[in-house]
Amino acid sequence: MYLKERVIIGGVWLICVISLWFIPKSKRREASVIFLIAHVFAWIFGLIVVEIGLIEYPVRELHKANSTSFSFEYLVFPLLNIFFNIHYPEGKSLKKRLLYYTSILSIFAFFEYLTEKNTLILDYLHWSWYCTFVSMFIVIYITRVLYKCCYNMKKPLAL
Repeated sequence: MYLKERVIIGGVWLICVISLWFIPKSKRREASVIFLIAHVFAWIFGLIVVEIGLIEYPVRELHKANSTSFSFEYLVFPLLNIFFNIHYPEGKSLKKRLLYYTSILSIFAFFEYLTEKNTLILDYLHWSWYCTFVSMFIVIYITRVLYKCCYNMKKPLAL
């Protein structure tokens, strides 16, 4: 039952594990900090969104323990944050940095939308793709600010 969804979730896990090898050795310490910061906010926000009935995950891991998506909250979104931050166009113009935010978040929101429309992994109850875009922007921005504070980077509140 739910073979398509289980294959997709398994494929996502495989892609995420393989992507770990693409984190440069010089950035692994920073990546672990980013992972933990993003994980905290993704988990809290994900629980709130599911518990107030905005999103539902009909097919998920650990369905008896939790109503959120373990893959998304614990793996996919924190890894997205890692790659977002280690490849961030630091020192570039505001236009390029906003384009970077917009393109990454748009691609992710697009794939989430396709997942919602074509599988039982995700179900928008009172949610839409732009809610995903805005909420992820907020969490990625907070993660970036805290990451910059941890490493004493200049202008932690700047995009």
